[in-house]
Amino acid sequence: MWESFFGFKRTPFSDSPEAKQLFASEAWNQVKTRLEFLGNHHGVGLLTGEVGAGKSTAARAFTATLNPNLYKILYVHFCAGSALDLLRQVALELNLEPARGRGDLGRQIAETVVRLNQSKKQHPILIVDEAHLLPHAALEQLPLLLNFDMDSARYLTLLLIGQPLLRRLLALQMHEALRQREELDTYLVHQLKTAGVTQPLFDDTARQALYQASKGILRKVNKLALTALRMAAARKQQAVDEAILLDATAEALL
Repeated sequence: MWESFFGFKRTPFSDSPEAKQLFASEAWNQVKTRLEFLGNHHGVGLLTGEVGAGKSTAARAFTATLNPNLYKILYVHFCAGSALDLLRQVALELNLEPARGRGDLGRQIAETVVRLNQSKKQHPILIVDEAHLLPHAALEQLPLLLNFDMDSARYLTLLLIGQPLLRRLLALQMHEALRQREELDTYLVHQLKTAGVTQPLFDDTARQALYQASKGILRKVNKLALTALRMAAARKQQAVDEAILLDATAEALL
């Protein structure tokens, strides 16, 4: 073997490198930070790049750091098909026998995801690789996967991986809800950081309620976030929760 000729202990320049072989470039560290944030705070993440840029490798490295008792990884490598095909793949990752109709299948997935969170205390992370190949109907299905119940809990984390085309697809008006949901968390972190605060001041339920109330419209986000922060300070709470956000929504007349 040529590896032994040079004295290699493992193959260099591999397309599937081991953790020790990953090069900590600035871009890699940025991706790592974003994925760690996604794992801690849940929601929607987007990872795009050209073919061979290391997107899938980054996802594997990220999931390898997660406690399997606390997280369940649902990995879907989407090549072609319909929205129903996507749901069937998700059901199979959940070890389910997929129902026939889209509605029944959606309910089946929802019940299982909620049960994982509430009974097993295990949070599912759905990773859709090659997501730029998803048809419009499947992209429209994705926001529905994030709203499994009538409350604001985040039962599922979604990570979309694909080529740069994916960002252009999500920029279309028909997929605005999914794109804005992803951007809202980033926007909140940016606003707090540039104002001198690095710790999160909006918990998961508050961010979900903020999105639902504002629909991602920047002016409404700003007004509602400021109102909620003022209320939290008046109540001497260190972070905004869902209750404060709902009260702020009523006061801000959104």
